[in-house]
Amino acid sequence: MIAVPIAQVADLAIRARLLNAAVMKTARSFVCLAALALLSPAPVGAQDAATPAAAFDAAKSWSSFVQLLHENYGYFDRSGIDGNAILAAFADRAKAARSDKDFIDVLQFVSHNFADPHFVVGPLDRGDWSVIPTASDLFGILDGRDFLIGEVRTGGEAALKGMRPGMTVVRIDGLSPRAAVEAVTGRPFTDLSPVQIGFAFNVALAGHRNQGRMIEIRDGRRTRTYTLVATNDLARRVEDGPLLETERQGRLGIIRINNSLGDHRLIDAFSKALASLADTDTVLIDLRNTPSGGNTSVARGIMGHFVDHDRPYQMHVIPYETRVLGPTRRFVEYVAPFGTRYAGKLYVAGGRWTGSMGEGLMIGFDAIGATTVGSDLAHLLGALSNETIEGSAAKVDIGTEQLFTVTGLPREAYRPQIYLAQAERTPEGDPVLGAIKR
Repeated sequence: MIAVPIAQVADLAIRARLLNAAVMKTARSFVCLAALALLSPAPVGAQDAATPAAAFDAAKSWSSFVQLLHENYGYFDRSGIDGNAILAAFADRAKAARSDKDFIDVLQFVSHNFADPHFVVGPLDRGDWSVIPTASDLFGILDGRDFLIGEVRTGGEAALKGMRPGMTVVRIDGLSPRAAVEAVTGRPFTDLSPVQIGFAFNVALAGHRNQGRMIEIRDGRRTRTYTLVATNDLARRVEDGPLLETERQGRLGIIRINNSLGDHRLIDAFSKALASLADTDTVLIDLRNTPSGGNTSVARGIMGHFVDHDRPYQMHVIPYETRVLGPTRRFVEYVAPFGTRYAGKLYVAGGRWTGSMGEGLMIGFDAIGATTVGSDLAHLLGALSNETIEGSAAKVDIGTEQLFTVTGLPREAYRPQIYLAQAERTPEGDPVLGAIKR
């Protein structure tokens, strides 16, 4: 879902290149948007239309891609992910690609093996898998040998048709979950780590772009098949909807943000929404529908209403500078007072569809003293940059900045203070409201 106009992103990208040119000393285009305090939407460039390469050269393009990941990707190695082993598994296939389209397909396998929703290779076509979590309505888990539905997104067709946590997935578009995982990753199931299996299972549940899905489930002794529309329909519906919504429940005010953290109009909309709730005792900022995108200008425009002096809210580390130049570059970002300050109690909610800048707001609000509540978050890794590959039309979105809480905890390891196994609203109620009203 594109939350910032492409022209604006392009302008910021140009300025970012100029800002970093003296430091980077690299022939490859390196866009470090966060150097301008921007966390760009995910994905931006990888879904754009292809720009034809001058002359496709598989070996040269693979070398360029490998160099990019080694030098710039902030999450090349982590628990359950061996970057060099992944590259070795696909090197021969990539270098043997007969066309740029075949080459890009191999890079998409590589990106799925890194199990990072922020790592997207495009341009994407109809046959490619959906980009999660933006285009997804189910979160799945592997529990022993059973593939289960762990969470169902509020407002998605899966929820409307009655799918719920605990159901066992038998088949996805005719494939067993194991076979679907292999189709997403391009590797045998037995070669994959639990992290890779979990990610690929969720991609498979989201299905192919702009295509409906058939998911067969077992619920106790009953088996049935759900026919679901393409998850991109939900992403488009959210994009076309309101930036935010407000609600009152007695002395509690609720502001629900609808995946608009990259839209600068949200700064004013949020200020007005908060002003309309000025007479409440407590405000809940609901980030459970912010799966992608955002920038720190909008984030600081929101958090600024809840501080009376400058406060640190997240820490950045640039791996390129350590790996290539030597010295470590680490800096802390601050939020300053902005607009009218809200003096009541503040809760901030997140869940499986809280990603990118939504996750940044969760750790930021925690740092400035709010009470966070919800489940595990979407785990979109790092601050996003869009890169090009020499000799190919491939566009690669990856996290080129590692992000941490102000105390040094990796953002992807953060859990809300009031932790819930499941955070999505259901017909039976809202677990977040239940937790904060206890």
